[in-house]
Amino acid sequence: MIWQSKQQLLDVLSRLVGIPSVSGTESETIFPDLLALELKNLPYFQDHPDHINVYHSPDGAYLRAFIEKQGTKKTIVMISHFDVVGVEDYGQLKEYAFNVEKLTEIYHEDPELLPETFREEFQSGDWVFGRGAMDMKAGIVAQMSLLERAAQGEIDGNLLFITVSDEEVSSKGMLKAIEEILHLKEEMGLEYVLCLNTEPSFKEHPHDTNKYMYTGTIGKMMPSFYFAGQETHVGEPFAGLNASLMAAALTMELELNSEFSETIGGEQTAALTNLMMRDLKEFYNVQTPTAAVSMYNLLFMEKSPGELAEGILAAARRAADKALEHYREKAELAGVKGLPFTIDVYTWEELYAEAVKSIGAEQAEELISTTLLAATEEDERGKSLKIVQQFASFIEKKPFIVFYFSPPFYPAVSSRNSELVQSLAAFVKSENSEIQERKFFQGLCDLSYATSATSEMDARLLAGNMPLYNNGYTIPFDLIKELDMPVFNLGPYGADPHQKTERLELEFSFGTLPDLLEKLVQHTFKIS
Repeated sequence: MIWQSKQQLLDVLSRLVGIPSVSGTESETIFPDLLALELKNLPYFQDHPDHINVYHSPDGAYLRAFIEKQGTKKTIVMISHFDVVGVEDYGQLKEYAFNVEKLTEIYHEDPELLPETFREEFQSGDWVFGRGAMDMKAGIVAQMSLLERAAQGEIDGNLLFITVSDEEVSSKGMLKAIEEILHLKEEMGLEYVLCLNTEPSFKEHPHDTNKYMYTGTIGKMMPSFYFAGQETHVGEPFAGLNASLMAAALTMELELNSEFSETIGGEQTAALTNLMMRDLKEFYNVQTPTAAVSMYNLLFMEKSPGELAEGILAAARRAADKALEHYREKAELAGVKGLPFTIDVYTWEELYAEAVKSIGAEQAEELISTTLLAATEEDERGKSLKIVQQFASFIEKKPFIVFYFSPPFYPAVSSRNSELVQSLAAFVKSENSEIQERKFFQGLCDLSYATSATSEMDARLLAGNMPLYNNGYTIPFDLIKELDMPVFNLGPYGADPHQKTERLELEFSFGTLPDLLEKLVQHTFKIS
């Protein structure tokens, strides 16, 4: 056995962390090939080479490994991601960010580099450091330990291991892997009884030492706005309406607005907050900004995208009124007769319809294509904005606001009402009383795409108001509906993901967790 002892698992983790698979880099692309070589150390995959495959495409990379148990079709799908965030936050320690042994040694030699709240815990525990050690290569290692046990015939069902790229950005890897998961199900007649993720247990406050299991995951949407102002010379500011004023008014209306927060069973979403707000001037001049953009992070649990979009649109209309009120008040105070502006608020769907009226559907689609060809250096948010900018020319009367969605979209999913998942949560609690249940994983994860949670109406709303939809970004809602697995997350214990002090606690993660995961999957096969 090669992946069972704590030291063996730490050695594997160190090798995996040593591959700097930052999202969007070449190392992310080659990671699944290197992991496949690691997995092929198991005699099972040497005897069954067709049971392990790596898939590469512009839409995302992933690795699929399957260990078959003769005499049963019951299968647990285990998912994980191998991409990690960047390491600029490490500063002078950047060169050691992917070296678990060296970085851990540095922190041991100089504990002053660590947060004061953690130093006591650090001295009394068994911790290692490194980018991706917690999020989430330790989870991959825990699943590898399970695969080895299954390969030895110790698991009473089939295990399908899927590890994907791009989870830290737009989840393209998982969205692409859905096709293969369904294909294998049909080809082999498998019965998927559970989707198991091993994302790490997140601390809920700095002194939190609890471990958590999750029976669902939070959702995310990115409401975005394009503001078309009426430009003017800075010497005559009341002869126009500044696009930045509209953007500021909307951010004042939305930022930290509790109307868009949810609390369920003591679990609360983080408040809505602004991710980007800027004018779109390309260079300095003495003209007021004619256009601006803002994007917001909105997390949700049980509210529907339609309900949230309705509230966002209402906020945009209030912001438009407040921007005009501000303009008029200041004009009056300055003794200037302001212009009789009104601000219309459009959705992307409405803006697109205006374009179709002017140039026809075929030309409108061609305009999107040519815009994207000229925006190859932009990310998905930038490409969405470029499309809206182009189509804004079809609205003649300024000022106005356009509401649209930027990628990514993560559905909120929960299996807490599933009898199977309820039983699993109770089982884990009976095995380890320090593990607490949470209904929603707060860190966003690919479980969002493992079970159906988005109504057809909401799917149409999202598709109709996302400029990039079917133009480089798509969510296969129909395939997700077909997949529709109960979901569960039980993973390693660590702290500070995405920070220079990202760390993993070894006693639970590589001591307790592997055996607990085996018991969990065995119990799943027994009761499903």
